[in-house]
Amino acid sequence: MRIRDLRNASRVVLALDLTEPRRYWSIMDELRGLVKIVKVSWVTLLTIGPEGLSKLINYNKDVYFLMDAKLADVGFINNIIAGKLKELGINGVIVHGFVGKVNMPNVEGLDLLVLVSMTSGGELYDANFEGMISMVKEINAAGVIVGGNKPSLIRRARSYLGNDYVILSPGIGAQGVKPGCAIFHGADFEIVGRAIYESENPRDSFIKIEEESKKAECSQ
Repeated sequence: MRIRDLRNASRVVLALDLTEPRRYWSIMDELRGLVKIVKVSWVTLLTIGPEGLSKLINYNKDVYFLMDAKLADVGFINNIIAGKLKELGINGVIVHGFVGKVNMPNVEGLDLLVLVSMTSGGELYDANFEGMISMVKEINAAGVIVGGNKPSLIRRARSYLGNDYVILSPGIGAQGVKPGCAIFHGADFEIVGRAIYESENPRDSFIKIEEESKKAECSQ
């Protein structure tokens, strides 16, 4: 399963950074049939452990799981970590762009998403944006992560990368960016967490956000 093939299936990536183990299961059950891509993180691993994450993935075989590892080590270590994540069933991994192409992991069948701009802070990222983006093609990554609150950078990324690479944008909902805005400016997917899993009705919230994202409208 590759993330670029899911563009027409959904526009919303569900971010699950939950500290209660049982909630991973209840949220996924509630959103069954709707959610196509789930972003997990070190919070997930520290909460349910590798075995729990593997079980969650196997229980949701039709879902693409993206690990927000933000890998930032030397290539040897990054490769080991990425390989272990692949063994758990992870489909894609996020890596910090500042480590440079020589340190990018290369695991067969595992999508590589490069973080090139953060939603908050990250001034050094933005100052070196062109270099980060140019590296993406050289390492044959699947795409990039660009903050949803930075529309000008999303547009620049899309202009350079064309349609062969995906752009994922966090910061939607709880961090203030309206659903649809990042996609309006060129993103493929919008990452949403708290606005869905902290709502009174996660299923209804997911459906509403998905509809707004697919409209790709922005008044901001």
